[in-house]
Amino acid sequence: MKQKLKGNVFLLSMVSLFTDTSSHMIYPLLPEFLSSIGATKTIIGIIEGIAESIASLLRSVFGALSDKLNKRKEFVFWGYALSAITKPFLFIANSWLIVLFVRFSDRIGKAVRTPPRDAILSTSVDASKQGAAFGFNRAMDRMGAIWGPILAVMILAMFSDKGLGMRYVFLWSLLPAVIALIFIPFVKETGEFIKKQREMKYEGLKSARFILFIVAAIIFSLGNSSNSFLILKARDTGLTNIAMIPVLWIVYNISSSFFSIVLGKLSDKIGRARIVAFSFLFYGLLYVGFAFANKLYMIWILFFLYGVYYGLSEGIYRAYIAQIVEPDKRATAFGIFNTGIGIVLLPASIITGVVWDKFGSVWAFNLCALFSFLALIIFGVHLLMERRSRLLKNIESR
Repeated sequence: MKQKLKGNVFLLSMVSLFTDTSSHMIYPLLPEFLSSIGATKTIIGIIEGIAESIASLLRSVFGALSDKLNKRKEFVFWGYALSAITKPFLFIANSWLIVLFVRFSDRIGKAVRTPPRDAILSTSVDASKQGAAFGFNRAMDRMGAIWGPILAVMILAMFSDKGLGMRYVFLWSLLPAVIALIFIPFVKETGEFIKKQREMKYEGLKSARFILFIVAAIIFSLGNSSNSFLILKARDTGLTNIAMIPVLWIVYNISSSFFSIVLGKLSDKIGRARIVAFSFLFYGLLYVGFAFANKLYMIWILFFLYGVYYGLSEGIYRAYIAQIVEPDKRATAFGIFNTGIGIVLLPASIITGVVWDKFGSVWAFNLCALFSFLALIIFGVHLLMERRSRLLKNIESR
């Protein structure tokens, strides 16, 4: 049974690989495509904010429903299927409203699938290996984000009319999205493993540790605006060749793929809380760098370092939740986490877009950094309180 469950990590990672190949054929080109059909930076922020934020409201609902029904694989399949079938509509898009519809549908699919998928991953390996499992899954996610831009570059190279080329990229993105669906029927439900793990002690959904982490993550996400703004910063700094945008994305994703595995394993050894705290600090310093970058070589370096941030956060945040919450409540916990950070993505992206339009990119990126530093303070204070509590208990026991 344990060997089959380990197979879940591989199968779901292949799903992530091909799904993100599809998504990242599209995603790096969307800001340029939206600009070409008349969208302002504020509208781009609104599109990304609405797509992420409203869909995120449903993540806790689908997570709780998955736990209640004790069925996760069905949610995973239909979530990925919804995202796949809507992508080709970008081929005929002539208004930012159609782009909004596609992005919204894609994010609804993510809301359906993400909490139960993460719950399956967390219960398919021992607790001591969860950081590595999530790290591998996130690494395959990033590998897809490398393949996607490469395919996009190849398709764009075939067309002198880049506008037409982008539309064909959107159309061909359907193929890897469909391939991803083939792996899901082979995934095993983890009900038996969950029953064995119920005897272990967990702090639970109502614990101060879980709640304060969610609060810190929400405040941090107010500064975690759409990655579209990073691409726009690269364009403003001198990246004039559209075909180089996917290449820039490849640099970021090579970095994030490598560091997701390395840092995921490291979190299993030195503790996930320390890496969570460092991720908030690192992100804040990184965005200060983006704020003041005025040379193109700086942008390339910062995109590589942005991949390091990804390795510090995505998989490790989920592994951290898994060590706090009992297995049969994890889809709910992951849903709460995703909803919490998702509902602030609308104001985050709108604020960043408006500040950029009114005052420029320096103010916009520094504001994002400020939110990250505030999250670090909240999470750090909680860690200090926990450490003080442990020291007092040790003194009293002597």
